Amino acid sequence: MSQTQQHTKIDFLPLSGGGEIARLRFNRPEQANAFSSQMMTEISHHLKHLKTRENLRALVISGEGKHFSAGADLAWMQASAKLGLAENTKDASKLKDMFESIVTLNTPKIGVTQGAAYGGAVGLLACCDFVIAHNDARFCLSEAKLGLLPAVIAPYLLRKMRYGALKRLALTSQVFTAQEALDIGLVEIVTDDLEPRLYRELNALLACGPDAQIAINQLFESLRQMGFQQGQETVEAIAKARVSSEGQAGLASFFAKTEPPWLRRLD
Repeated sequence: MSQTQQHTKIDFLPLSGGGEIARLRFNRPEQANAFSSQMMTEISHHLKHLKTRENLRALVISGEGKHFSAGADLAWMQASAKLGLAENTKDASKLKDMFESIVTLNTPKIGVTQGAAYGGAVGLLACCDFVIAHNDARFCLSEAKLGLLPAVIAPYLLRKMRYGALKRLALTSQVFTAQEALDIGLVEIVTDDLEPRLYRELNALLACGPDAQIAINQLFESLRQMGFQQGQETVEAIAKARVSSEGQAGLASFFAKTEPPWLRRLD
């Protein structure tokens, strides 16, 4: 498949001293980066590959052009309307697999959004660890206007967004602003300068232990599944971190007032 045919593209930024940052971009700006079947396949492929890469410090997900993603591609929607129940179930499973490939990557994941983020794109943002939105970003759970529902993305939305607000937006399909998205928990940062703020957040990530960050994602997901109950898992997690090579190096650097060995910086 040639580069011009790809619906996504991925670049790797090598870091001086070791490690890398991956930047996954939706690459259909003329179609407002609408999700196609090909795009979903490519995203799942990229994520499968990322899970095999050592020293990956962060993944950034963004869209080329004016919009993050307008949601489902019209051709894909028209094709799904002609499918029977079994075929639609298989098609929806492909969508679920794409979202799960993102969620199960324990490396820190940052969503960066501008313009429109509609339908499934909102769910994809909810799969990220945190989201940076341009002040002009607009969001919509548009499914109900089509007689559909945000079913596959619901688990990810429910993990992030305030329940009552999510119910209202899903039931009414109203467009909401970046500030509203911030208020209800979908995004964490709203800014007029996306790239400078992204680099600031990446530098903050790069100052922290990569093994600790992976362990944080694993622990938080485990606690979510257990209903956020306190238990032996938290005790064991901190104990293991303290005796790990990274934990030992971090504590030694702190007391010696030196930089930890994992520290990297972006210009």
